[in-house]
Amino acid sequence: MNNNVLDIIKSRGYWRINFEPLVYGEKLKTLGECKDIVEKNAVRLRGWDYPHFPKRTGDNTGLEAGNNFYQGWIDWYDEKELWRMYQSGQFLHYFGLRDDWSELSHWGIVPDAASEPKNTLNIIGEVIYEITEVFEFLSRLAKNGIYDEGVRVTISLNKTKDRELTVKDALRAPLMGAYKATLDKIEFTKEYRKDEVLAQSKELAFDVVLYIFERFGWHNPPIATIKRDQENLLSGQP
Repeated sequence: MNNNVLDIIKSRGYWRINFEPLVYGEKLKTLGECKDIVEKNAVRLRGWDYPHFPKRTGDNTGLEAGNNFYQGWIDWYDEKELWRMYQSGQFLHYFGLRDDWSELSHWGIVPDAASEPKNTLNIIGEVIYEITEVFEFLSRLAKNGIYDEGVRVTISLNKTKDRELTVKDALRAPLMGAYKATLDKIEFTKEYRKDEVLAQSKELAFDVVLYIFERFGWHNPPIATIKRDQENLLSGQP
């Protein structure tokens, strides 16, 4: 693995996602199972899977076995990720905010992007879609018996101080006001039963989205619009 990939991710805004089984044990008997369960259950609803499952190994991406986990990583254009699935059932995932690496985007160089401050957060692509995918992935793991006794979910968004919410969609009106974080890290943690995760993954994601927006001072977001964005994503029409 590129030993600098985690440092690269942490050098700009990034998410940290952690699923921890409430009862630890050997949920996955072999390292191969750790790899296979991620590949089988990765969420593929838009142009990039969650978590990204590398299809090759090279200088900028790869899959590797550890002592009690399997990990995948990528440092390719604006895609910066590192995940680990442990035999215990714990899943840990770091990934960068794509907009913070816009000067490297494979969709084309953004004019002056390298000199732009990394101080915005795209509410649709970087929050609503991402968090909905996180909980969809969680529900798929739960269906495979990883969290039968429940799961603790910890989600943190890092390097948020002075970062402002924005809408990066030419077809939508901009936000009616400036919503800026004063915290450098926004963290959410909660324990869930397996049946909650299976039956309400979209609703659980919605609650986390609102939690994050509130920490930016946005207390009256358009509920119906957020839910419609979730539905569009889950139906494969983001």
